[in-house]
Amino acid sequence: MTLRQTAIAAARAAGEIQRAHYGTILGVDLATRHDVKLEADRLCEQAIVGTIRRDWPDHAILTEEAGPIGGDGDHWWLIDPLDGTVNFFYGLPYFCTSVACYRRAVGERGGFPRPLSTLGEPLVGVVYAPPTDELFVAEAGEGATCNGVGIHAAAATELSEAIAAVGFGSREGSERHYVEQVRRLAPHLRKLRCLGSAAYDLCNVACGRLTAFYEMRLRPWEIAAGHVVLREAGAVLDAIELEEQT
Repeated sequence: MTLRQTAIAAARAAGEIQRAHYGTILGVDLATRHDVKLEADRLCEQAIVGTIRRDWPDHAILTEEAGPIGGDGDHWWLIDPLDGTVNFFYGLPYFCTSVACYRRAVGERGGFPRPLSTLGEPLVGVVYAPPTDELFVAEAGEGATCNGVGIHAAAATELSEAIAAVGFGSREGSERHYVEQVRRLAPHLRKLRCLGSAAYDLCNVACGRLTAFYEMRLRPWEIAAGHVVLREAGAVLDAIELEEQT
């Protein structure tokens, strides 16, 4: 079993759970003003972790729901079992699952990554979006595909030709920052969108549907797979590390 095969199997397993629960009465684990955590998140996470543990029992795993799951190997997996949970909850068909594997950076074996620079060497990234049945797969040095067809980022050079997406996130008090960014960006772009799933947004940049995506205070598991897909599709992920990460 290869890392690529494991990542695809894990993402598809989570996708089947999302399909089974989408549009049904959902179990809510936690609700805050700007976010919601569902039973479906946990079930997807369990399926992904189980798949990785079956194939690579010594690898470490970092998940959105459970946090770090130990492992002493040279690799770690970063997973977002259901990215776009609020969309999923309200019945908006824009959500996905995100699975990535990186080779650990030197000196990071005993810990888990916070900023992008500590993730190590990106090896495989898979993002699966059940609403459209789109499977984005990227492997270091092998390019990126969507449902087996090669993808490439858009070649727009002027803001006036660009369609960009922003994410508002779930942090309390962040609305003012995002409203200001929208106010500054919108007049210069062809269109601006807020779609609600960072991992899927990054993949849509990778395949040229979006020209750019911006969001503040994203977590490693939200961008790890998208980073691999973007890089292999010829796009750039510019992540600025902030002092405060909580």
